[in-house]
Amino acid sequence: MEWLLYIGIFALGVTAGYGLHIYRNRDSRIRELETHLTSIQGKYETYQQAVTEHFSHSAQLVNNLTNSYREVHEHLQKGANDLCADNKRHSAQNPAQSFLSLEASKDAFPQPATLKDDKFLAPIEPPRDYAPKSPSDKGMLDEDYGLSK
Repeated sequence: MEWLLYIGIFALGVTAGYGLHIYRNRDSRIRELETHLTSIQGKYETYQQAVTEHFSHSAQLVNNLTNSYREVHEHLQKGANDLCADNKRHSAQNPAQSFLSLEASKDAFPQPATLKDDKFLAPIEPPRDYAPKSPSDKGMLDEDYGLSK
């Protein structure tokens, strides 16, 4: 009967060890997931910061480009006014008058062609799924088509 007591104590020890093992694994899994979540949050915040810096720098570069374009345009306009201004040329022939003002309305600039313009679509013909024929020719659905008389 003593061996039954030893088997019971052994079973109780195995059960306690298994329970402790499960408890520790669950706790370590939670710590592992918390660590993983923290690293993902850090990567996400770094990514957000990088995106913000990228678009801030892009906006600054576009603004610099716009200002440079404005300066070049004003320089060319001033040069044309200074170098081409003479009384012998009429105002329409004077190259100084060909520069548009930067404050000009959008209607002053040429507009791109659209697909709704008939002058561009007139020569275009849709593809056909049949061969063209004259009205006197017999078609494939005619009763006498392909029969020799």
